[in-house]
Amino acid sequence: MPTVVLGHGFAPAAFAPGRYATAIQRTMHGTHDLQVLNEDSTSAFALELAADGTATACRGWRYELRNDGPEVHTEDRYREQQGYRGRYTVVDGVAEVVLALDNAVCPHVFEGGLALARAPSVKLRCVLATPSGKGQLSTPVLLCRPTDGKPAELDPYVVEQIAPAGWFALGSGNGLRVWVTGRPQGAQEGDDVKATVKVADAPNAWEQTF
Repeated sequence: MPTVVLGHGFAPAAFAPGRYATAIQRTMHGTHDLQVLNEDSTSAFALELAADGTATACRGWRYELRNDGPEVHTEDRYREQQGYRGRYTVVDGVAEVVLALDNAVCPHVFEGGLALARAPSVKLRCVLATPSGKGQLSTPVLLCRPTDGKPAELDPYVVEQIAPAGWFALGSGNGLRVWVTGRPQGAQEGDDVKATVKVADAPNAWEQTF
């Protein structure tokens, strides 16, 4: 059994290979002085850890942000998809995953005006965890966090309201489906950020709002 201290109502469990995934819909609204900010974004991440130690992953992100005010009107639109392939080893019940870019896993998509630097590889530490039952999650999840800094490409999958700080949660099989509302980053006023999560009944997608 892993000895990792997770907190946030999770206890580590024995690792099991399989497919783990999540999809997150953010529909957010807030204000900054006289500016009105609206975010509509969808992100998805799927990680397959095979019994033979091989690993593949595919992540996608659709991001739209509008900033409207008396004199300033801006709009950011961005779409990205990237595949990965690599291996993992289980050490003391923790899966240490090393992934390199591989467009054969899923087609590479890079559309929009945002200049985003991406790392050629991603390293993750993943722990199977059982929720305490006091939150919205009632089934085991795979909690993952990067071990090579904080790559920005993983930020869309972090929802602090459902996982320990710095970790993101993936459900087994079809995975999790998460809805996040409240004020977006950069807004000073608006509702507090809230997250609703359930087990997905179909494979996750990022290309459009769900």
